[in-house]
Amino acid sequence: MDLFSSLPNELLYHILSFLSTKEAALTSVLSKRWRNLFAFVPYLEFDDSVFLHPEERKREKEGILQSFMDFVDRVLDLHGDSLIKTFSLKCKTGVDSDHVDRWICNVLARGVSDLDLFIDFRDLYSLPHEVGVSRTLVVLRVGSESDLYWWQKFLCLPMLKTLVLDSCWLCIGQFQILLLACPALEELDMTNTRWKDSNVTVSSSILKELTIDLHGCCSVVNLKSLSFDAPSLVYFYYCDSLAEDYPQVNLKNLVEAQINLLLTQAQIEQVRALNNEMLVADDVFPGLGNAWKLITGLRNVQQLYLSPDTLEVSFLSLVYFWLVGRI
Repeated sequence: MDLFSSLPNELLYHILSFLSTKEAALTSVLSKRWRNLFAFVPYLEFDDSVFLHPEERKREKEGILQSFMDFVDRVLDLHGDSLIKTFSLKCKTGVDSDHVDRWICNVLARGVSDLDLFIDFRDLYSLPHEVGVSRTLVVLRVGSESDLYWWQKFLCLPMLKTLVLDSCWLCIGQFQILLLACPALEELDMTNTRWKDSNVTVSSSILKELTIDLHGCCSVVNLKSLSFDAPSLVYFYYCDSLAEDYPQVNLKNLVEAQINLLLTQAQIEQVRALNNEMLVADDVFPGLGNAWKLITGLRNVQQLYLSPDTLEVSFLSLVYFWLVGRI
């Protein structure tokens, strides 16, 4: 009898959880017991880049791509109706949308709580309706490098606590409706996400962590106003172009904030020329005079990081900067 045969199933489940799904699937050929064990592993991770390699010729790629889709189908069939806690799917090279939809709906029907999707199609792709109305999702990560549309007319994610949106082409409209549809949301991360609304309010009484990082991403529209009403927020990372106004900044329990207001080189030169010309701040470009509203709204923060550009637009006459005394 080998060493593993004497171990209890619970320990073997734990061991399998450290393997990739592809590696764990190989154990199912060892014996009927291992096959049954793999069928109840609640963590599944699929990445087509593991199967596809750039050095392969096109004809060979097509065959390998089909083997990847067949592999995912077999694994999900083998799991039957067993519970799946975590499902990660990364498709970047040619997997058809029908397969992707079927896989996503399969795991949603089995109560998945952590769903991680990175899907890159040449054409516009919409996530299945079931993603937006899941009553089991606690963590949802959605990303793409191409056109990916996930907004739906009806959203209801009552258990969702963490939402990560990572895509240069992931447009968000009706932002406040999104927050209302996620009443348990505590962490919101938007990276390279294009604004679709010109007036945005981040309003949540329970949101604790907020990341807005639009570095290197062009917005669909320039924000006319951006307000924050999140009294429970403790972490705030903000990297975006300067909004024209910040009417409300209620972040009274903030512990850490990192602010990086993105300016073009032309805007920076205009800011530096202010002291030499008889100009009002907003004559240079809209919003310049309102940057201080954002900074003063962070007055209760314990750890504050400001980028050089942020300092320039917040303190228009600043030449030298010292901190004296103990903080």
